[in-house]
Amino acid sequence: MNSQKEQIEINFTEFMQTHVKGIRNTGIVLIVLGVLALILPMAAALAIELTLGWLILLAGITQVIHALRSKGSSRFWWEAGIGILYCLVAFSLLLNPMQGLITLTLLLTILFIVEGSFKIILALQLRPASTWPWLLISGVLSCALGLIILSNISANAPWVLGMMLGINFVFAGWALIKQANHFNKQ
Repeated sequence: MNSQKEQIEINFTEFMQTHVKGIRNTGIVLIVLGVLALILPMAAALAIELTLGWLILLAGITQVIHALRSKGSSRFWWEAGIGILYCLVAFSLLLNPMQGLITLTLLLTILFIVEGSFKIILALQLRPASTWPWLLISGVLSCALGLIILSNISANAPWVLGMMLGINFVFAGWALIKQANHFNKQ
């Protein structure tokens, strides 16, 4: 009878061997996107902020249209209010992108710290697997990036979002490629 750790490693190994090509391709795409973000960090940051603004605006307009279709029902004002709130947030992002960058940078900081923590926990659970150190390194780097961003968020926001995202993508892609290469040999 296999222990729980042995079963985790068996499941992980089977998954990796089955999906090695997709995992490697995902790693390559992450590295390419990461390098682009590192070359043009301000452009990457503004692209992220403006794209998010337009997506939220589209969601808000859709919500308002949905509310108009339910006019006369008790939900109308709630639905309309949600749609209007979405539109106000979108206009704030689109009309004041630098303030939006600070907000998004803070959210990215939280994402990196939580992502890094999860990767560290997963790496420790997979410790019998020979590739666990790569996942651990990726997790530690994600946490470190999050803490670096927090050190001076308002001064760094115009460029840090694109640069940190680029660094994170490069290391995440590298970790995936290393794992895929290991399991492709088996």
